[in-house]
Amino acid sequence: MCVVAGSGGKPPPLIVTFDFGTSAVYTIPSGYTLCTLECWGGGASGNMNTTVSTLNGGGGGGYSKKTTPVTGGDTFTYTVAPGRIGAAVNSSGANGAQSSVTGTAFSLTSAGGRSGSGSSGGAGGAGSGGDTNLSGSAGTAGTASTGGASPNGGATSAPGGNGNLPGGGGGGLITGGGTSGSGASGRVRFALT
Repeated sequence: MCVVAGSGGKPPPLIVTFDFGTSAVYTIPSGYTLCTLECWGGGASGNMNTTVSTLNGGGGGGYSKKTTPVTGGDTFTYTVAPGRIGAAVNSSGANGAQSSVTGTAFSLTSAGGRSGSGSSGGAGGAGSGGDTNLSGSAGTAGTASTGGASPNGGATSAPGGNGNLPGGGGGGLITGGGTSGSGASGRVRFALT
């Protein structure tokens, strides 16, 4: 990574984003003193059924955010939730996975959304460990079954559609070929100044 020095020898602001189900260690480059971390859980996929009464969308992933002082060389271990494939005929959706960021003195966790069951859409996942912690919205049930949104992230899906990045739940779909909406993967972001 190449960082160009800003005024006074300090590097310019830097935003680093990780998507699509990765796990690794991120090392803070030299010259930065403050980091804002954001973490989104993965969205659940919708289900596919032959009856509207059991048709429901997956919940959106949770969200957490924290600002912390840093120095060059500090490390953070992070995991980004992978997406969830839509359900086949007469199948339930899959629960969304958890995203997390762990530092020396804290741990951010953003749970994945839940798949729907019965006549209810899936619940949204919750964020924890941050200065700000929010829950994703629930999926909806019925004919126009949509997936839930993730706060500050993926918007509500179209009925039967795939969840939007990051962390949006997939919509439910009545049986008729194909699969229900997939849940979107989560995201981890480091904003450095």
